[in-house]
Amino acid sequence: MALHSNTSPVYVAFLFSLNYVFMTAGSGLSSESSTGLSAPYDELYYRGVRAYFREDWERAAEFLEKSISTRDKLLQTRRKCHDECLTAGDDKISKLDDFTLWDLGILDWIQVRAECVRFCMGRSVSPAALLPVSSDIEYEFGTRNPYNYLQVTYYKLDKMAKAASAAHTFFVANPSHLEMRNNIEKYRRLLGVKEESFLDREREQEQHWEMYDAAVLTESSSDWVKAVKKWKECVNETLKQTEECRAQCVMASRVIPEEPDNVQGIYERAADLSLSLLSCKQMCVTLVSTRPGRVSALEDFLPLQLEHLHIAQFKAGDLKGAVETLRSLLFFYPTDSDFLSNLELYTQTLEGDTEAQETGPMQEIAKYISRALQEKRLLYFGMANLDFKFSDPDLWTPEDVVPESLRETWRVEKEKLNEKLKQGEKVEEVDDSGFYAGGPVPVVGVTVTMDDQGLNGTNRVVLDGVLSQSECDRVMQLATVAASVGDGYRGRRSPHTPHEKFEGLTVLRALKLAQDGLVNQSDARLLHELGETVKILMDSYFRSHSVLYFAYTHLVCRSAIPGHQEGRLDLSHPVHVDNCILEPETRQCWREAPAFTHRDLSAVLYLNDDFEGGEFFFADRDAKTVTARVKPKCGRLVGFTSGPVNPHGVTAVTAARRCALALWLTTEKHHRDMEREEAEELWAADGKSVVKEETGDGESALKTARSGRSQGKERSKERERVTGRRDEL
Repeated sequence: MALHSNTSPVYVAFLFSLNYVFMTAGSGLSSESSTGLSAPYDELYYRGVRAYFREDWERAAEFLEKSISTRDKLLQTRRKCHDECLTAGDDKISKLDDFTLWDLGILDWIQVRAECVRFCMGRSVSPAALLPVSSDIEYEFGTRNPYNYLQVTYYKLDKMAKAASAAHTFFVANPSHLEMRNNIEKYRRLLGVKEESFLDREREQEQHWEMYDAAVLTESSSDWVKAVKKWKECVNETLKQTEECRAQCVMASRVIPEEPDNVQGIYERAADLSLSLLSCKQMCVTLVSTRPGRVSALEDFLPLQLEHLHIAQFKAGDLKGAVETLRSLLFFYPTDSDFLSNLELYTQTLEGDTEAQETGPMQEIAKYISRALQEKRLLYFGMANLDFKFSDPDLWTPEDVVPESLRETWRVEKEKLNEKLKQGEKVEEVDDSGFYAGGPVPVVGVTVTMDDQGLNGTNRVVLDGVLSQSECDRVMQLATVAASVGDGYRGRRSPHTPHEKFEGLTVLRALKLAQDGLVNQSDARLLHELGETVKILMDSYFRSHSVLYFAYTHLVCRSAIPGHQEGRLDLSHPVHVDNCILEPETRQCWREAPAFTHRDLSAVLYLNDDFEGGEFFFADRDAKTVTARVKPKCGRLVGFTSGPVNPHGVTAVTAARRCALALWLTTEKHHRDMEREEAEELWAADGKSVVKEETGDGESALKTARSGRSQGKERSKERERVTGRRDEL
């Protein structure tokens, strides 16, 4: 579609939105679908999950596989129809003689395109299969949960190669999922499972990352000619994946904004819809730049590839190609001194070769930049004048794209922030976790000793009176008898500092030791009950917005190693954040593996104070500035949200032994502590002996299944028993 250069942003927004409305509405009305997709993939998924929990494994595998393949085919059909109808109706615009009738001409163009999309989609997809699915289902597929169900299903069907492939596919997108890591290791030891069985079934959508890794590897071997080829392939595939994502924005109904609270006219509604569409397209930069299993994108992903390509071309002696790539890079950063000086150097070197000197940028990059700048202008206009929310995914966006009024607002805010920092004022952090401190304390005898104000932060609390002295003594004795060196850290004696010995104990291990008569049954139960008390307190005080589950419970002791304390400058536990990776230099916290990203609330219940050092402290994001200190003592509980507003650490334990019960809570059911649930099931058995089945090589029973119920049925002796939860074998 051709637009006049003086077209206003609102006018363009109107055209975009009308086109989108008619395309998506038209595609959903078709009743002609003689072949192709009939059942919606969300319906197939529901049927697969229901069959799973009925333990109808054949049907579960059938429907889960159909849901995955149906969704893939739907995405492919959308892209095909998007491309087929890309120019439909353009002749209506070119034949428009009287521009005063632009609205009728545009409607004519939109109707032609809508009819094209309707016919194209209707040939392959039924109206039911085109209906939008819930955000919950999108999340399930986005996190690859169907493969989580499938790995258990195929295990039950004794199809180990398929189970391994499903497990690996899930794990690629969930690398911090420790239970799945254990499952994969167990699959590797099973007969009939070969290394090629561990195939990522979603790899087609991630080919640009495979190419990126291959290009980096080739570059490291200094094979520059091959590196040039690899980086070109990576750039082209990244552009292809970006176009695929943008096409889905147009063809799917996911960008339709919610019904506004205030009544709007047609232009306001049209602008809102079109800006939502453009925002979706812009966010494709972030989606394509985010490696599977990561939360944050690799910044400047496309310019970074071009920079690598330019270096490889120079090293390979391809100066003409280097000039082309440098001119492409200058679209992103037109004033970069290194790029400009390199271009001048190449031009001088190529003196006499006019054709090489005048080589322009890549056409694909020129188009990419031109389109992106126009979209950003529209989006920033919407931010400045229509209260639209937009987060720019790019670092290279030029300042002149942003309206002066918006730039002025940002300048004022930045100046106020700098002034506060100069005067030493604390800049209040915003906690977007959804938890709010200050709720009631529902346990008799427990009191609030320090709150947000006393702890100089957000969503923090210190409670006293949670334990009596006799209860502290019992748990301390339990730790003395049962805690294992390096528990929770793969047996490492000193995981955080070489000057201390680390010991730990879980609820399940305490129960099993009690069953063997090594510790008191009542003490093991007390350890479990303390966790329940802490959960009640945290749920109430932080006014939880959803159901909380235990993510992990760990009785932890840190003991100073005699003869290793003189001149200590380290910490017992360095400053960190519980659910993201803290980067003090930039003050950023990256919510990605290997951090435990599912943790929402953290709590530490102290058992003693007869040691030296070992103070808990909150810190600033610079990991240096201490904002509050808490001295441990029996029955004292420190609670806080697990996110970036609460960096914390522990000072060095320089004498004796410090013990505490550490707990983490999550709102994500599939990340609940299955060991704890296993312990509860054993207790519920009313004292009946529980025999742990073993494989021929003596390995422990495998666990699976989201239901959390003990399956308790005898399985084939050639395989290990499967119980517990769908995501833990």
